[in-house]
Amino acid sequence: MSKLSPVMEKFLDRTIQMLQNDTVKKKIEIQIIQPIMQYIIELVFPYLIIAGVIFGLLITMLISILYILISGPKGLPSGPLHS
Repeated sequence: MSKLSPVMEKFLDRTIQMLQNDTVKKKIEIQIIQPIMQYIIELVFPYLIIAGVIFGLLITMLISILYILISGPKGLPSGPLHS
């Protein structure tokens, strides 16, 4: 791995020191991270709603099918041996 120049190393050290400051961390969180997260949530939210509706419909269909299979049709023979 190549060694960094002294100027670059000094710059990185100062940057790391600055990022360890709580005030700077808070500013980065409020001005950069929160807006990005909010934007991502706004983009993904409609897809989450659609996925939830589809999941609900699948569960409803599964319960309906299980109910029909368990209760069985009325008035019909229950096995293949009845002719």
